[in-house]
Amino acid sequence: MPTFGAKALTRIATASQAAFGTAAAIGTATGEILFSETIGSLDLGVTVDLGETVSVGKRTAIQASQPTITGKAPILTIAEGPASMRTLPLIFDAIGATTAGTASPYTWTWSPTQGDVDTLVFYSFLVEDGVQKYLVRDAAPTEITLSADASGLLQAGATFAATTAATSVLAFPTAIPTNPFLAGRLMKLTTTSTFPAKGSTPTPTTYSSIYNFNLSITTGVGMVTALDGSLTAATAALTGVLDATLTFTVASNTAAGSTFPITDIAAQKYLRLFGTTTDNYGVWILGSWEIESITPLSADNEGVVVNEVVCRLAYDTTSGKSLEIVIDSPLATAP
Repeated sequence: MPTFGAKALTRIATASQAAFGTAAAIGTATGEILFSETIGSLDLGVTVDLGETVSVGKRTAIQASQPTITGKAPILTIAEGPASMRTLPLIFDAIGATTAGTASPYTWTWSPTQGDVDTLVFYSFLVEDGVQKYLVRDAAPTEITLSADASGLLQAGATFAATTAATSVLAFPTAIPTNPFLAGRLMKLTTTSTFPAKGSTPTPTTYSSIYNFNLSITTGVGMVTALDGSLTAATAALTGVLDATLTFTVASNTAAGSTFPITDIAAQKYLRLFGTTTDNYGVWILGSWEIESITPLSADNEGVVVNEVVCRLAYDTTSGKSLEIVIDSPLATAP
């Protein structure tokens, strides 16, 4: 057994909980190993009152043995890294995604309810540095990011709020299943006249001069804290708004002048960003957006002048939707 934590030995495993407050049973045969960056992922979220605002006639402001813990709110950050088509659905499962299909690829769809709230599924995470292990309980994502460019893989990351983080002796899953990844260059952008779908209805118009994109989703998940006799949150809920920002760059060409002209600022756009692997796994980002800004001549991409387009998520009154994420995955059910 190693005596020092080593980056090569770090890992994160996860599994869904049966209920809030009950940790998942992660073990050698249960749970799912994540392909993700582990370093810097865990913030214990312990807040302390040091008592430094009172005076007891001593020059040193803080008196030994007097500081008091006032709250515990752990944050687990899955740093943006290559997005596995196998484990990416688990992030969206936590905020109400559904799954369908009887054979691989299985289709996971997150289509957030607009006039009500979705049912959260809480996750446990087991985090290790090769020496120390920590179990994080009651986790739900507060922010999710997806991005891609022409030089690498589709990237994904997430920030999870939780209630407890404690040392653990649980074992990690021993299985490391095949994880399909998607090259950024396989992503495409299409526009539609109404809210887009995974398929070809409504008819999409391909836009081939996009160079990169970055999507940041604020889910609205919040830990509910109260004067209830506990230093940890009693529950979590979708207490905040659903919001998202989509930023991408396009070549400054005639296509940009007609599809994303500067006169389209504050205009609604229906956009469909999607990509699939050769074995039919993939992701579809379907949304209704208001163009917040267009910056002409914002930069160059290998000598090609590009414009930056920034869009904000906008509720579409016709479809009753704002955003859908669809993932075709080899994963049939959540662990």
